[in-house]
Amino acid sequence: MSNFKMFQETLSELINNKYFELFIMGIIIFSAMLIGIDTFKLNPVYEDIIFTLDKVITVVFVIEISLRITSYKKPWHFFKSGWNIFDFIIVTISLVPINGNHSAVARLLRIFRILRLITIMPELKGIINALFKSSKSIAYVLILMFIIFYIFAVTGTVFFENTKSGLWVDVGTALLTLFRVMTFEGWTDVMYETMEIHPWSWIYYLVFIFLTTFTFLNMIIGIILDTLNEEHKKENKEAEEDDKKLLREIVKQNRVLVKKIEELEMKVDNLR
Repeated sequence: MSNFKMFQETLSELINNKYFELFIMGIIIFSAMLIGIDTFKLNPVYEDIIFTLDKVITVVFVIEISLRITSYKKPWHFFKSGWNIFDFIIVTISLVPINGNHSAVARLLRIFRILRLITIMPELKGIINALFKSSKSIAYVLILMFIIFYIFAVTGTVFFENTKSGLWVDVGTALLTLFRVMTFEGWTDVMYETMEIHPWSWIYYLVFIFLTTFTFLNMIIGIILDTLNEEHKKENKEAEEDDKKLLREIVKQNRVLVKKIEELEMKVDNLR
């Protein structure tokens, strides 16, 4: 085995080490805290300290991503994973200088460093993967939800157009009003105002809330939960397959060892 291959294996063990991952996680959280502290009015001395620490953190991230790329037998294979590309982009945009004409943009870009927690924590990656996989089903629910919104918005402009607040003056405003109703943000005030004109209008609001808040939103949550369960089952199945492969390999090695021992015993017997 060449020295470079041994070096790559050592790097791989280091990167996959639990303590190394915790160290990087701590650096990410510390970086986010520094960005938050930097939003306050500070003494110039403290600002210089934060500026220096930010440079150190950037160097740590560059070294870490470089080690991860080098740990691959073929470095370009690093970019075959979408999560690796995501990490690389986050680290790259953090190289934008924090001083100069675009300092505000640079500070804003640095807050995205905290997103790297997603790639380090498998649980967060599972949730994001579930969101992406369930996006198609969610999109259909949202389309149906928009249709309901539009029907109720047009209906609201027809019946409640003369309200003093002007919440139903046109379809656009009515859609915003319905969103307010769906989120329960002062929806009773909206309802009581229209009830002064049409006492039966409470039926309109109850039907809308049951359709949107209690039905469609729960459908979206249900889709995401189902996808998460499927992802967990898939991960467990893959873990079981990995365990089976490991056991087969161990059994195979044991058989080879047993065979070698038997051969040695036969040689010893022949010598006697």
